[in-house]
Amino acid sequence: MNPLELMANDRRRAERGQALIEFTLALPLLLVLVFGVMDFGHLVQQRMILTNVSREGGSIASREDPLDPNLVNVLVSTGQPLKLDGADGRIIVTRLKAGTSIAAPTPTLDTQTMIGSLPMGSSINLKTLNAGLTPNLYQHLVFNAANNTADITQVTVVEVFYKYHPVTPLSYLMGGILTKDDGGLYLSSRAVF
Repeated sequence: MNPLELMANDRRRAERGQALIEFTLALPLLLVLVFGVMDFGHLVQQRMILTNVSREGGSIASREDPLDPNLVNVLVSTGQPLKLDGADGRIIVTRLKAGTSIAAPTPTLDTQTMIGSLPMGSSINLKTLNAGLTPNLYQHLVFNAANNTADITQVTVVEVFYKYHPVTPLSYLMGGILTKDDGGLYLSSRAVF
């Protein structure tokens, strides 16, 4: 072999070695990017499902009188592929009735039905300030002596909770960015009608 051919072979080997080193350095960054996009996309999809279930449930429930206890089963089916009736999900449908007289001016809990075993409670509670509603909405449910009625007769609240589990090992490798101590991130959505 002549010296020019030897130099060309050495240069090709050096370029292949350099390409291998660049690939080895770039691969982890590429994997982090791909896993991040996958997990973020999955998280956004599940959040959108929860939002749709709560809005649809609130819309349906607000038109029912009395509130059908089987509504939560319908909402579970609309939340597919999420298992909202299992250990990682919970749906709570609550109806508050307006105050009816000067003697009973504050709203009352008419119905509350739930499904799923995720340990999450409703934010609607008559023992809390404004029963868990915004102050303005709560005041519309309070009996108004001047008008001899409340501004609105009832409010229906649908709360949907789900425990998100990452689909890639990225969260675990990076110290649990997307997860809590129990391996999940709690998502929720609430609709008031």
